[in-house]
Amino acid sequence: MKVMHFISSRGMGRGEVYVDLVNTLSKSIETVLLVPKGALYKDRVEDNVEVIEYYAYNRRNNPLLFLELWWKIKSIKPDIVHTHFGKASQIFNVLNKVLKLPHVATKHNPRKGKIFNVLPHVIAVSNGVKESIKNDNVNIIYNGVQPIEVGEKRKNNIFTLVAIGRLDKIKGFDILIRECAKLDFPYHLQIVGEGEERKSLENLIHLLRLEEKITLLGFRKDIPQLMKDADIVVMSSHSEGFSLVMVEALFYANIFISTKVSGAVEILNEKFLIEGFHISEKVREIHQNYDRRVKYFRELGEINRNKFLLTHIAKEHIAYYQNILFQLEGERQCEN
Repeated sequence: MKVMHFISSRGMGRGEVYVDLVNTLSKSIETVLLVPKGALYKDRVEDNVEVIEYYAYNRRNNPLLFLELWWKIKSIKPDIVHTHFGKASQIFNVLNKVLKLPHVATKHNPRKGKIFNVLPHVIAVSNGVKESIKNDNVNIIYNGVQPIEVGEKRKNNIFTLVAIGRLDKIKGFDILIRECAKLDFPYHLQIVGEGEERKSLENLIHLLRLEEKITLLGFRKDIPQLMKDADIVVMSSHSEGFSLVMVEALFYANIFISTKVSGAVEILNEKFLIEGFHISEKVREIHQNYDRRVKYFRELGEINRNKFLLTHIAKEHIAYYQNILFQLEGERQCEN
């Protein structure tokens, strides 16, 4: 079985969970990755994945784009095509009126994406994402990670919080900063990531005179260790599909708390869910009962970790691909 994954985004360098999935799938099945020229995540793709780049203007209605993609896909000869996000899924859906290949599309967040309402085979990364799709044929497969070894927790001289994600309005870092300003005990907040909101967040930190308490760390490669060292990992998002940060936290964090976004409400219990955006109240509550909350979160991780291993997630994808091909073969035999 040869599966081609088609990505139309050049990415942002870290959060592309589909790259880790493709790497893991390639250990079991023949895997091809079709991506735009200049994709930022290309250096993360393992050698046994065949990477093919396309060069035409990456716009949905560009005839040159369709012509180039048609030619490349015909030469790849995949048994099944797996697209990620709305743009790639929409582009391939148009092409597939001619190619007529089995098509699977993954919706990674609950926002927009009407194309998923009309496709025959859709993967949603959480129940919340599934609920955003008006389609009866949706299969839920969560995101996963391949855990690495990290060192022991390094002792902090001050209570440390870590938040991770691109610096974007939807991540709620501005709210997190304002909420931390309400804390009445010594703390240090580290925000990991880059993005267009950096200057705005720097100004907010300065306005609230929190330069000694809040640090924007920028892009980091040692996130598992940062999680391990922190007393709390916090997610303040307005919306998520199924957060990679949350999955990583199950493996590395001492405690993880989150707003009630898609994914988090499916995995965490009320001890670790933030009511509204009252982040300071939840942090204060955990600070006062820290050892007990660490024990509860460790138990939660032990219950959930195995099902979020990438090897397990890859097997779920392969089983889904095989089921689709089996059904299509049965339909062809019936027609004959």
